[in-house]
Amino acid sequence: MSLNKESIVLLGAGKSAAYAIKYLSNWCFKQDVDFVVADVSIIALDKVTEMTKAPYKAILLKENQPEILEDVIQHATVVISMLPVAFHFTVALVCIKYSKHLLTASYISPELKTLEVEVNKKSLTFLFECGLDPGIDHMSAFALLDRIREKGEQVSSFISSTGGLVDPACEGNNPWQYKFTWNPRNVVLAGKGTAMFKEDGVMKEISYATLFSSARPLAWSGKEALEFYPNRDSLTYQTLYALDDADTFIRGTIRRSGYSEAWHVLVCLGMTDDDQALPSSIQTHRDFLRYFTGNKFFSKESLEEKIGFNISSAVWSKITYLSLDTDDLFTTRFNTAAQYLQSILEVKWVLEKEDKDWVLMQHCIKTVKGNKHKEYISTLSVKGENQLFTAMSKTVGLPLAMAAVLVFTGQWRKSGIYIPSDPSLYNLLLPQLEKEGITFDEEEY
Repeated sequence: MSLNKESIVLLGAGKSAAYAIKYLSNWCFKQDVDFVVADVSIIALDKVTEMTKAPYKAILLKENQPEILEDVIQHATVVISMLPVAFHFTVALVCIKYSKHLLTASYISPELKTLEVEVNKKSLTFLFECGLDPGIDHMSAFALLDRIREKGEQVSSFISSTGGLVDPACEGNNPWQYKFTWNPRNVVLAGKGTAMFKEDGVMKEISYATLFSSARPLAWSGKEALEFYPNRDSLTYQTLYALDDADTFIRGTIRRSGYSEAWHVLVCLGMTDDDQALPSSIQTHRDFLRYFTGNKFFSKESLEEKIGFNISSAVWSKITYLSLDTDDLFTTRFNTAAQYLQSILEVKWVLEKEDKDWVLMQHCIKTVKGNKHKEYISTLSVKGENQLFTAMSKTVGLPLAMAAVLVFTGQWRKSGIYIPSDPSLYNLLLPQLEKEGITFDEEEY
């Protein structure tokens, strides 16, 4: 690959990349900086090229030719990885090898943490969790907490939740009221592990087996009925947020009401399992269903008998909507239950060309100062434009793109592995995001 000047490289042209590509291609063009987009899918590259009309260089990566990835990174100044999480460690190693700065929207894994000494040694900036959630959630919460602390108020409760939803006008006849707006695999595997949080002074743990049955209503000012469930290990962030003394600290995921109750049924059946291989005899949706239910005749009663509890008619309508009890063929042989389920959902939950998605984030913070109690509710609501320029793409891609420019130009650079919890970074990014319509409405009670 021939590049004659400094460049920004973006790896991954998937569902969340459109806004980042549009923003960076325009900025790089004006600044006479090379911009490269690389992906393993020629279809993804062609789609973004067609929709953005953006000036950039497209490079096709090949999984069996790692030297292409090395060549792309070798000629970069700043690398943004929007590849699946499993590839980040490999990308990070190559960035260290060639002394390149790296940014992603993903969580910092323990494996990536082990690279911190090498990152510091080479004076590199590795910025993680700089998307929506994690990302904008950190930045907006820290900025609000800064203002609260300036008033001398003590935080007693912090609950922050985010959801990638669908504009209610675009839900159609889908009883789940949900469509894919980001990586489908991440949605299918959401909640794996144990959710840990603090509530009313008590440390709590909820296993994956019961997580979706513990969803609770989300109080907000809109007319849509929403719920949220605890997301991952909230406690790892409590000290970072300097909220160890708070009685409640929860980070959650937002869904439309009733989603979690129905998803819990799929979890109980084992359809979200990604560890055990399924037999090759599974050819149709009905084969897949019977593998888990063991019943020749599928009914609400037989399902209830299998999972051991009764379900509502609303849950039953969601399950039947998936067309599990049909002779629809799987066109691809998969390995695990989660992979089969994902292939079914990718058809049933597809975001159509003109559909609009909806990103909703809410921070609910309760404080006390003397005998006076306050509650702050800060809400972000963003609607997408269409299937490509989604609210998810906007809120994940723009923070990454803007941060990449700051690192590239040297306006913000620090040696080490970071998330956007540094005021010197979020005080630069938040005003830029506001100019793009990513703004919070704040209420005090």
